[in-house]
Amino acid sequence: MSSENLSKLVIKITSITVQILLIIGLIIILLYTITQTIESFQISLIDVASIILENSLLIIVFLEVYLSVVDFFHGKGRSVVYVMDATLSFVLREIIIGILTGSVTDIDLLAMSGAIGIIASGRFLLTGRNLRLIRRRKVNKERSK
Repeated sequence: MSSENLSKLVIKITSITVQILLIIGLIIILLYTITQTIESFQISLIDVASIILENSLLIIVFLEVYLSVVDFFHGKGRSVVYVMDATLSFVLREIIIGILTGSVTDIDLLAMSGAIGIIASGRFLLTGRNLRLIRRRKVNKERSK
């Protein structure tokens, strides 16, 4: 077996392993959300809404990380965008949890908002550049016809 084939095999095994672990984590979060929702109906509707919101945002973070891993192992360049999306989702989740529980201070909120602004700006710059390249390619294809 050549070293190139061995490398491809290791990458494939690693990819499948990481994807399986993320799917297991996603299933556990879904089951946890369902059980917590059912249990919180006995307390209050506000708790139900809070639990559903927190866990839904965590599910989104898991999905963003999963998409990033899939793109990474398929060699596509958008994996950084998915990581940025996951980070944005996670920080927003923490802000919402902090506001609902009253545990976030003004300084914490300001710092997290700054992080969101920086990450969102970076994401905009990355995707904006990609959109311009795609538009240029379309224009060039139309001109060559």
